Amino acid sequence: MSLETGLEKIYVVDENNLPLAIMASEQVHLQGLRHRGFLLVLTDVKGRLMLRRLSKSHPLYPGRWDIVGCGHIGAKEAAEEAAERHLPAVAADLTGNLRHALTLTEGAGTGNEIVEVFSAGLSSQATRLLLQDLSFLAVDPDELGALATSYPDQLSPALLTVWNARLHHPDRS
Repeated sequence: MSLETGLEKIYVVDENNLPLAIMASEQVHLQGLRHRGFLLVLTDVKGRLMLRRLSKSHPLYPGRWDIVGCGHIGAKEAAEEAAERHLPAVAADLTGNLRHALTLTEGAGTGNEIVEVFSAGLSSQATRLLLQDLSFLAVDPDELGALATSYPDQLSPALLTVWNARLHHPDRS
């Protein structure tokens, strides 16, 4: 998942996703404990997956391509709220309209996350505005397949999870 501040408080959960404790995310990761995360899969009207380029200063995956939103679900935060925090400003109209697609029992990054996957379709206008920013890219399933098989080292673990779980197909999101 994307890097979050070590001061962020998240739930440690059991195999049934029931809360056991609240801890700093950094400690949860250091100890390899199960916790909650989310993936936000956004597609355009053509069914292309929206990607964003992580900054060169990103501490874990500098310069890699990633999905638009992923991260931890904070303690006392609903999963949909966590996903909505990562909506691009041009997609603010999607607040309250994300669709829960599925739950993955092994998430990207640590593999010890229970991940709630949310999806939504962007309007043509929102897509056009996002693509004006060169840190965003829209890829169809074939293009993502080429990236995932030829350049996996250029993709974030979250994006590879989307590829491996086949979440990038428009009929799945």
